Amino acid sequence: MEETTALRLRKALNIRSMKQMELSEKTNIGKSAISQYLSGKVIPKQDKIYLMAKALNVNEAWLMGYDVEMSRITISYNKTSAPSIIKPKEKELLDKYRALDEKGQHTVSTILDMEYNRCTNDHLMPMAAHSDNEDDLDLIRQDLDEL
Repeated sequence: MEETTALRLRKALNIRSMKQMELSEKTNIGKSAISQYLSGKVIPKQDKIYLMAKALNVNEAWLMGYDVEMSRITISYNKTSAPSIIKPKEKELLDKYRALDEKGQHTVSTILDMEYNRCTNDHLMPMAAHSDNEDDLDLIRQDLDEL
């Protein structure tokens, strides 16, 4: 280990622009305990490391001082497939996508399909230029108007 938990905790608070009080409120860990962790007098137990890492959105191992990425990794389980690792940036994009209305999601999906096809050379395959669904046509017209 290169750095102590106290130093990493201080760094994480600084990077996230978070005060000790806010960390205490988010984790339900007492202010005095957090002060002791920051001073290095007490090393937090695993359950407290987890709570603080989650609140600070950092990797638990990083917070403990290990030489790993600071970024927190989220694992998502899908009933039909094996667990997949979702990186923080991917989660951010997914959260933004979910916040969009139907039209916005359709626009993003259309552009994503175009870029995916470009990058995988699937853009060379012929695609139908019509739709049987009038709602789809309206959305396509709106997309074209915006471009």
